[in-house]
Amino acid sequence: MLSDTIERRPGRPRKVRIRATSVTTRMSAGMRSGSLDASAAYTKKGRRFSCPPTLVENAVMIKRAPFTQTAFDEIHLKAEDHEKKTFAEKLRSKCTCSRQKVFKFFSAYLPIIKVMRYYNIKDYLVTDILAGVTIGILHIPQALAFGLLTSVKIENGLYTSVWPVILYVLFGTSAHVSMGTSAVICIVTAAVVDRQADVFKEANPHLMANVTGNQTFIWEDIPEFMDFKEETAMGIAFFTGVILMVMGFLKLGFITAYLSDSFFSAFTSGAGVHIATSQIPAILGLKVPRFSGVFKIIKTYTAIFEAITAANVAALIIALLAMIAILFVKDYLNEKLKGKIPIPIPIELLVVIVATVVSYVAKLAENFNVDVVSSIPNTIPPPVMPSFDGVETYIVDCFVLAILIFANTIAMAKICAKRHNYEVDDSQELIAYGMCNFASSFLRCFPSAVAPPRSMVASAMNTKTTICGVFSTALIILLILVMSTLFEPLPKSALAAIIFISLKGLFIQLKDCVKFWHVNKIDFVIWFFTLFSVVFLDIDFGLGIGVVVSLITVVFQAQFARGYRLGRTMKDVTVVEHKRYTDSIEVSGIKVYRFHSNLFFANTEIFRMALYRATVNPRKILKFIKKQERIKAKEEKSRKNPVDGESYMYKPEISIDIPGITVNDDNAKTNGTATGPSTVTNGKDFMRLESTSSVASNGSRKGSLVGIDNPVYTNKEDQLNTLDIPLEYNLYRRNMSIATITTIGSLDESIDPEDGQEVVTDEKIRRLRRIHHVIIDFSTVNYMDISGANVISHIFKEYAHVNIKVFLANVSYDVRQTMHFAGVFDTIPKDNIFVDILDAIAVAKLEMVVPIPEEGLEDFTIEEAAEDKYVTNLG
Repeated sequence: MLSDTIERRPGRPRKVRIRATSVTTRMSAGMRSGSLDASAAYTKKGRRFSCPPTLVENAVMIKRAPFTQTAFDEIHLKAEDHEKKTFAEKLRSKCTCSRQKVFKFFSAYLPIIKVMRYYNIKDYLVTDILAGVTIGILHIPQALAFGLLTSVKIENGLYTSVWPVILYVLFGTSAHVSMGTSAVICIVTAAVVDRQADVFKEANPHLMANVTGNQTFIWEDIPEFMDFKEETAMGIAFFTGVILMVMGFLKLGFITAYLSDSFFSAFTSGAGVHIATSQIPAILGLKVPRFSGVFKIIKTYTAIFEAITAANVAALIIALLAMIAILFVKDYLNEKLKGKIPIPIPIELLVVIVATVVSYVAKLAENFNVDVVSSIPNTIPPPVMPSFDGVETYIVDCFVLAILIFANTIAMAKICAKRHNYEVDDSQELIAYGMCNFASSFLRCFPSAVAPPRSMVASAMNTKTTICGVFSTALIILLILVMSTLFEPLPKSALAAIIFISLKGLFIQLKDCVKFWHVNKIDFVIWFFTLFSVVFLDIDFGLGIGVVVSLITVVFQAQFARGYRLGRTMKDVTVVEHKRYTDSIEVSGIKVYRFHSNLFFANTEIFRMALYRATVNPRKILKFIKKQERIKAKEEKSRKNPVDGESYMYKPEISIDIPGITVNDDNAKTNGTATGPSTVTNGKDFMRLESTSSVASNGSRKGSLVGIDNPVYTNKEDQLNTLDIPLEYNLYRRNMSIATITTIGSLDESIDPEDGQEVVTDEKIRRLRRIHHVIIDFSTVNYMDISGANVISHIFKEYAHVNIKVFLANVSYDVRQTMHFAGVFDTIPKDNIFVDILDAIAVAKLEMVVPIPEEGLEDFTIEEAAEDKYVTNLG
């Protein structure tokens, strides 16, 4: 363990010493190896010590003079490479061709080439076959259920479990991502399909008019209506795929970074509420119309309660038994058998098989009027062109779907990549997801994405390559061609139960609101508005509102950016937030400020006002001095023109509390003599003189402040001269007092009854005049625009107007470049920029700064007040 001691003395280079000490400890015989028992540590007198001693094995001593940024760069900055290649040379090097480059190019856009080139049949084939078949088994019930969830034909779910998987095998880079049907993407697609379906209903009312005699007949029973829904879903998949591919080629995957975790948590939980609501009619065996648009969830529950008396008890019993079985196997049996069986029990497939057999044997459709799947085509349909009717009304929804597909799928891919130690290419993954949707849209598929449960199974089975997708699609194709007719008696309530139970994670996710509330209230605001709008308005409206609220909170975070003064702890000289630590003190006359935000157009004025509040406001100083001048002028006038024959002599007096020194008016009276301006530090006045000598006749010990021989930073003779003062007030030995911890902002702000403004007193002005340096710590500023650069220049000018110097510290290279091109260094000397806060403080303690005069300060000129604002150029 290292014990750091940093020693600083004004006027000398900073010293950093880390001392090594030897500590002997007595340890009890029963102490475990590698641990230190506090009760076994004793002092030299044998008494027990309350805490373990500090063990120091190494010692490091660092001693250097303070650095300005310019001096530091001259010594350490890496020289620029002046032999840069021209554009033609770069282009020529890129255009060279070789077998390796050709292979790298094609394998980058078609990763299956690399997979096949290095495929190890002996090590990979068996694992890929087992994983592929297992994932295919999981695909079957989800394909049937999610086709129903998407508000299209059930067979569309089967097709979506085939073609996107094959396409990902060709273009994908993750061996564990299982493309196909996904609950959240299905419900978002269903919202768009239902909205377009309402337009179809209004345009074709004659289709329902032909069957008005059948009270149980609904739009979903009309083939033309379902064909329209299928075509619409295909069009959505087409444009979603195009958007994803464009994003991939332009490398726009960073867009998802602007959507927070709280947004995704609320959106997916809200979507889960809609998914669950859409399955309740099937669970109850009810036929209610599908609604779309604002408040559709309220309309759906209204329709359910109106028809609740017609609920089918047999369908409800099937759904409840299915849910109990799934929960028992997933949450108990599979967990108990984990590690004992090679794959988890595919309970969803077993539920589908058992429900189908029971329905077939008991003839549930005929005897109990249970709604079943009915016919499923046993052929693979040929490619068809998607319909683009009404694309202008849902193109924005396609963009939203593209963002959701990429965000969810790439997150799952990176989780699996981290677990199995490989990398995924974000841009190529975007292209792969785009191809999965674009090409599959010609094959009667709706938008596809990753299914986390299937991907986690693939990860648990240690799938080797994307080839495993070939075996899962082979199983689905076999199901379509051979066994699809076997699932015709399958009750829809069993499929609804599978979907309902799959939402358990989304409902548990609702508890995140408590975490967001405690961690960050802004995250909670995003979560609340997104969830509320998704649930009660609609998915698309909710998503838009969530994005807008997220962006607004970014603006508010810029407006609520926080800054604070810095001090140092008295024991270990650690720089800390001044007000937060009890033993924090400040260097007298110096204020150090840190702003916790980037500096750009939205928060420049916030930064300036926060800086002035935390340190000292130069405008306030100027205002107070001007007001004091007016008061003195008024008193002088009253003295010359006494009222009622009374007269009095006004004589301003400046008291300096250094023992043996008194300054009165223009004369300096001491046991010796001292002349020059003064300031106040540590609760007492001390002399900061431009004179060359000072005399004391009482023989008291004196200290002398002189320049140091410093190769890095040297004070000029005209800036620093010898000052003779009693030793206890020597600047080498400044002691901090309560006055140094007093906040400038805590001054009394009572109202002057004469003008309604703040009362000005000598004490206020004296305390404000103590500050001679303001240091701004830029360690947390990573970005600055032209507005931020301009405000720094104007702050420097305002402080200079009242004889306060501004230093900058910890300024990054990029921010310095912005300052350079913005012309900041035409105003602020480069010698005012330091490598570290401590460097800036060390130099500020050395410099002799002319104190703020008590009178004679000029107001800001029109140019200074304008600050180059555009408004001055308006006609």
